[in-house]
Amino acid sequence: MDNKNFNIELLYFGHGNSNSTTVTNYHCHPYFQLEYCKSGQLTALNNNKSIILNSGDFWLIPAGTMHKFKYGYSNLDYISLKFTTSLSLSSKIINDPVCQYYLEQIYSIIDGNTPFSPYSNESKEIIENLLSGILQHLLKNNVALVSSQFLIDLQCYIYEHGATSNINDLAEQFNLSRAEFRYRFFQETGNGKIKEYIDNYILHIAEQHMRYSDIPLNKIAEQMNFSSIYAFSRYYKHHRGITPSEFRNSDKNIITV
Repeated sequence: MDNKNFNIELLYFGHGNSNSTTVTNYHCHPYFQLEYCKSGQLTALNNNKSIILNSGDFWLIPAGTMHKFKYGYSNLDYISLKFTTSLSLSSKIINDPVCQYYLEQIYSIIDGNTPFSPYSNESKEIIENLLSGILQHLLKNNVALVSSQFLIDLQCYIYEHGATSNINDLAEQFNLSRAEFRYRFFQETGNGKIKEYIDNYILHIAEQHMRYSDIPLNKIAEQMNFSSIYAFSRYYKHHRGITPSEFRNSDKNIITV
């Protein structure tokens, strides 16, 4: 399974091994973060709850999760990965040998132990596929994932196609008739409100963009396959009772970086 199945895009990687104490500001962001403690001990705060990462631990941090880190313990060596994915993930501290295998390969690339630069397109593609391996393993073992495979695939499709998502295309995507798709959806969710599910997930994606990023509204509309910013605004106001601009302006209390 390659990274396209999960729509993974690597945005940033970092590597630190300093003993000097550094404390980040309490913040959240519109992408996922994976913090891997290779050695030593890394402390963090998640929604006012203290977290300690020991050697081999990694923290999977979903978009919009308030957190901060304190670096500086003796022998601390860590990597940080920031990425986007269409998967539904929950916040988890994980220590797993299979994931550690993938992370050690990522560490080797970031540390410069490859024939090509860590900043090359080759490295980015390899790291994205290694991240996909981690998420595939977690999915297989029901760790950190909050949806069934059917619903994850459904969400991935809606994430990719946005406002053009419809029941007929979804049924075709799953190689089911419309009636079979409706029955499978009912089995998974306990209700038959497919259109409502699609709308709610589209609204969720839009609000993630508006709440945690500075992407202009016309670009959000374009990314989500609305025909225009006006179509996006009408759609959003129909469902939420306010315009996208009003939502974004009312949400400035959220700390972003």
